[in-house]
Amino acid sequence: MKRGRLVGPPKPAVHLAYGTAGFRAKAELLDSTFFRMGMLAVLRSRARGGLAVGLMVTASHNAECDNGIKLIDTDGGMLDQRWEPMATALANAPDGELTDTLDTLVKDAGIASSSGGRVLVARDTRSHSERLAQLALEGIAHLDARGEDFGLLTTPQLHHIVRHTNGASAAGPHVGPAAWGKRGRL
Repeated sequence: MKRGRLVGPPKPAVHLAYGTAGFRAKAELLDSTFFRMGMLAVLRSRARGGLAVGLMVTASHNAECDNGIKLIDTDGGMLDQRWEPMATALANAPDGELTDTLDTLVKDAGIASSSGGRVLVARDTRSHSERLAQLALEGIAHLDARGEDFGLLTTPQLHHIVRHTNGASAAGPHVGPAAWGKRGRL
């Protein structure tokens, strides 16, 4: 990436924090966050040897004007808590420092590969979810990784798909067959 150049939508003048429920805010404030979390999901996938990571666009029970994003780790569970501060740092990085922030995250996470990565994206039925999912897919593509749009799903469905896509290599021996993570098998 070219240093100092705006990458993705501009960051709004708000501070966001990643927590157990991911990021939550008014949908119009989340464009840059979705683009950037697409990139973070790629980094997480690369850190885990290219295993699939999930990215869910949902605000669960929040008002219609809100939306959110939740990252699903390679074992189908919640994002490793050690990555939550990284998500917060990337979401809040000034536009001109985004490249440097990504470089720091790569170094801090010990990511050796600058290629590969797989991110499975799904969304809820909110009117702005499709646009936000598309921004996440653009962030994924920006790092030359593979993004797969699963369309409308519930959050537990995407957790299930990630878990079974990666199988025992991420979730341990007590996981069902890989076919359970394929489209049309739910």
